[in-house]
Amino acid sequence: MTDTSVLAVGIDGACWPMIDTWMEEGLLPNIRELRAGGTWGQLQSCVPPVTCPAWKCHSTGKNPGKLGVFWWENLDLESKESFVPTADDFDSTELWDILNEAGISTGVVGMPLTYPPKSLDGFMIAGGPGVPDEGFATPESVEAELSDEFDYSPRPTYPSSVDEDSKETFIEESLEQVRQDFRVAEYLHDTHDVKLLQICSFEINGPLQHLFYDGEPTRRAWSVIDEHIGRLADKFDYVVIHSDHGTSPMDREFYVNQWLDENGYLVRERTFVERLADYGLDRDVILDALDRLGVRETLQRVEFLRSIAKRIPDSSGLFGETEGKAIFEKVDWDETKTVGLAQGPLYINDDNVTGDYESFRTELAEQLDEFSDHDSRRPIQEVFRREEVYHGPYLNDAPDLVALDAAEYHNKGGIGRQELFGGSEWKGNNARQGLYAISGPDVADRRRDAEIYDITPTILSLFGIGVPDDMDGETVITA
Repeated sequence: MTDTSVLAVGIDGACWPMIDTWMEEGLLPNIRELRAGGTWGQLQSCVPPVTCPAWKCHSTGKNPGKLGVFWWENLDLESKESFVPTADDFDSTELWDILNEAGISTGVVGMPLTYPPKSLDGFMIAGGPGVPDEGFATPESVEAELSDEFDYSPRPTYPSSVDEDSKETFIEESLEQVRQDFRVAEYLHDTHDVKLLQICSFEINGPLQHLFYDGEPTRRAWSVIDEHIGRLADKFDYVVIHSDHGTSPMDREFYVNQWLDENGYLVRERTFVERLADYGLDRDVILDALDRLGVRETLQRVEFLRSIAKRIPDSSGLFGETEGKAIFEKVDWDETKTVGLAQGPLYINDDNVTGDYESFRTELAEQLDEFSDHDSRRPIQEVFRREEVYHGPYLNDAPDLVALDAAEYHNKGGIGRQELFGGSEWKGNNARQGLYAISGPDVADRRRDAEIYDITPTILSLFGIGVPDDMDGETVITA
């Protein structure tokens, strides 16, 4: 058994362009020191660069074509069903499984998509979304410890927008969750003696960078992360800082399903109540009015009225459930050729494609790639065929195309929207280039760009474990 110890700090949405100035100003001294003494660079994410499945691409060292999950939701056009994945839906062993098999204890805190949590030689505190108040940790004794020591509970579900009255409370709750994850991780490391401690800070991006980009709330959160990295770094031989994707500034939304509608690729069934949204009476407006009248709670108890409400899109164009479910309920499948999900996945309905599939796919990709707004800005920066970015046993389950957002645009999918573009509450968009830095004994001081699939092979190499043949990544250092 090795005596090597590794601290891995995952920072959702982290990238060097956002924090370089802060490091130069002395705000992030610990991250700056770690980078200066080790191997570092950009870390290219999967396509699309989204928390799901990116964090699993990290922990498995594999592309989504080997995992069977391609976004927050998978569509099956044949069965007209969708599913939102949990940890059990990813078909692969992970870093912690391999280390445990080699007799190396591991601790995992806050990593997204780890619910339900695995039983490990060590511990796992599941990260969101969708983590319940009980059953979020293994072993069960750890959950009781956290309740006693920290009054710890799983991270809350954050809203996609925040009004001015609740903004400060929202910011403080987000910052406290960042602090709490590091406090819990340090406590469990000290009491459980694990050799790998993997922490993930989701709130830095999950609400803060999305809503404020590089504003003061984000700056404060980065300062908290840097402080805790400084507290932990000396306890380990090696420190690995890494992200799942990066973040870029943005100011607009693009509704790809409306574009598909206007260009004859999608036909939507529309009911009378849905047409209310054409006149500004979307579900959010109606619910706000009922709140002001003080009757919302009473009316929502009536099943008939709830069923009507589900048929009226909200201000984002969704119909009260997931985007995939809304698509399957609202699309005319006798006429529709293509549907899209937010952030890029496009599924082609082969049944309605006349002529050659590949010719149709090329035409669709070229039209999206060439499309621009009234200011000659392209909302899509690049369109990938599935075989260009995925390989493995689940390739045929992947979206046919993936339309990668331009930096300043966020593709919202938007089934039910009646316009192509809109303003955005978000100020930060997901970007493909994230970051990593590795520091420790014999780690070369150099710059080398890498891929998200390379971090797990690198950590395995630090422990002297060979990289499995089915991984897509490779180690970026020789320790």
